[in-house]
Amino acid sequence: MIPSTATTEQVKKAYRKLAIKLHPDKNPNDPEGEEKFKQLAAAYQVLSDPTLRHKYNEFGPSTPGLPSQDGIVDPEEVFGGIFGGDRFKDIIGTISIGRDMKEALQKDSEELEKEADGKKSDGNDESITPEQKAAKEAEEQRKEKEKNEQREERVSELVDKLIRKLSIYTESLSTATNESQADEARRGFHEIIRMEAEELKTENYGVELLHAVGFVYLAKSRHYLASNSVFGSLGGMFYAASSSFHTVRETVSTVRAALELKSIFEELAKAEEQGITEERKKQLEDQAAEKGMHALFKGAKLEVESIIREVADRCLYDSDVSKQTQRLRADALAIVGDVYSHVQADPEQKTD
Repeated sequence: MIPSTATTEQVKKAYRKLAIKLHPDKNPNDPEGEEKFKQLAAAYQVLSDPTLRHKYNEFGPSTPGLPSQDGIVDPEEVFGGIFGGDRFKDIIGTISIGRDMKEALQKDSEELEKEADGKKSDGNDESITPEQKAAKEAEEQRKEKEKNEQREERVSELVDKLIRKLSIYTESLSTATNESQADEARRGFHEIIRMEAEELKTENYGVELLHAVGFVYLAKSRHYLASNSVFGSLGGMFYAASSSFHTVRETVSTVRAALELKSIFEELAKAEEQGITEERKKQLEDQAAEKGMHALFKGAKLEVESIIREVADRCLYDSDVSKQTQRLRADALAIVGDVYSHVQADPEQKTD
């Protein structure tokens, strides 16, 4: 039994001791051995995470995002619900940061189980054979290849969906016989996108995601149109430089958010070691939870913008269609980007 004020390090030490004691291989005659080990793993995931620990203290076992009965939290499911939900999948796909975290948790769990079995989990273990080292490297290469294939599949699917969305505009403009019909087609498409955005903005981080996607759509549309204008590549260079500056700025902002989160965790750990009131502890845990969500969204936003840039490029520079269709797609993308970029949260969303 550990005290409710136990630090993360104390929780980790206690877990390792109990993991060795309760590991199913150590208790082959205990029919409940595997279940006990799963419950221990679930408890460790909650107690070792200040955010989940705080939520559990406040809401109990029914807290969203806690480990399920089999002792496993699915980060992909959690991230899908936190950032955009299912409605955004046709626009941004599945955020891979959740999958990456899931793999990291599985790896950490495997290493802890090895320690419970009395094996070293250090990748630099001198006892590892050349064959084992080669197998490990081959596995890492396989995982990297799998990630690249998943990204390619994600981008390809999003390109198809974006082309279908823009075709509402491109086909209407292609068949317009006069400027009046063309204006009507533009207004109709704008209204369709506006209605879509009004629904999407109600999702978790919906407004922020729409702004991120809208920025990229506008930047890519302007870059294409400028590159194919009378100014040629000179106009395109301006928008390319602007987009690069935005990416650098967002990257710096993400790193800063991560450093702020690290600082909060260090302050919390230090305060727990020195003794801390429950009120101050709750305050620091709340700050850690808030900073944690901010840092996670920053990372997810960088990933989304990277994916959307590639999707937009493939859509605009599609060699299977004419230059006229490419230009119409750029015009349509500008409309979508403009609508997304100007979405405003409802008053009740702002107060959340």
